[in-house]
Amino acid sequence: MSEEKSCYGFGVIGCGAVSDTHIQAIKQIEKAALVAVCDVREEAARAKADQYGCAYYTDVAELLARDDIDIVNIVVPSGLHAKIGIQAAEAGKHVITTKPIDITLENIDRLIEACRSNGVKLATTHQLRSYPLYKRIKAAVSEGRLGDLLYGSCFIPWFRSRDYYGGGRWQGTKAMDGGGALMNQGIHFVDLLLWMMGPVKAVAGFADHLYHDIEVEDIGTGVLKFANGAHGIIQGTTCTYVGLPARLELHGTKGNIYATGDDTIQLWQIEGEEEIYGPGFTEAKGGASTPDAGNVGPAVTAHVEQISDVIAAIEEDREPTINGPEARRAVQVILALYESSETGQVIHLD
Repeated sequence: MSEEKSCYGFGVIGCGAVSDTHIQAIKQIEKAALVAVCDVREEAARAKADQYGCAYYTDVAELLARDDIDIVNIVVPSGLHAKIGIQAAEAGKHVITTKPIDITLENIDRLIEACRSNGVKLATTHQLRSYPLYKRIKAAVSEGRLGDLLYGSCFIPWFRSRDYYGGGRWQGTKAMDGGGALMNQGIHFVDLLLWMMGPVKAVAGFADHLYHDIEVEDIGTGVLKFANGAHGIIQGTTCTYVGLPARLELHGTKGNIYATGDDTIQLWQIEGEEEIYGPGFTEAKGGASTPDAGNVGPAVTAHVEQISDVIAAIEEDREPTINGPEARRAVQVILALYESSETGQVIHLD
């Protein structure tokens, strides 16, 4: 074991809505303590510190200078994840980013190298992997109960109002969001699809903005060829009328699974197992389909699991489960889809 402490001090950088999910999770972990928060907006930082009883800063360097902070959670705009993560790594802090890990492969690779060379852990929270529904599906895949996977898809028919992208927000900008319906919202389910189906070797697709006046896409559609030969489809939108639950489908030589939202199995049809048609698993409620829904309930529980995994990785001197290279995969696929849309070419991945 490289390190073991009775309690690890946490700093949370970024005091927007998503910070509450991280902070509430930290407060539920026995070996974790919230030490400080930071935001360039002093009013937001002070309010968050008052709410949770900790120190606050408006300068990242001042927070990182504290000896009692071991791990930082980075929940700032996506285009700043690597920049601040590298700063944290160079200060000797372990790094947890919210999704996506960053918006360019170059930035991601620099962050991975900075954490490696400074001997700190790097992880990204992709909370849906820790939801009971998707853990159940992943177990069936890993145990080979679906047989050989043939094709899979994820469809994210969500809605964001035009006001969501207004008022000078960073969402919908190339510089800070890096993409739209796929990079920001759809990456939840792109990550799930890759987790289930494995690496992708080729991508072709289209990305457009059909409803919102933004720099990035409000609809993206892609066709995937997986390394195992299976096919896949991804489609993410923020312009579906009123919004609908996301869905994930997997099909193999011995079974079919069709799940919707964060908690419901619509079809569980596996050779030798009891078949489920219609809502058949509803343990977890809430999730990512609306901007504020991720701040409560199972999302916090999922973050508890994933942040605790980082603490365990420190103590066991291993990689976190969703480490830098693992979190990089979904971003690489989404960027390949954007490139395909721009060039009209099939993009082949290493």
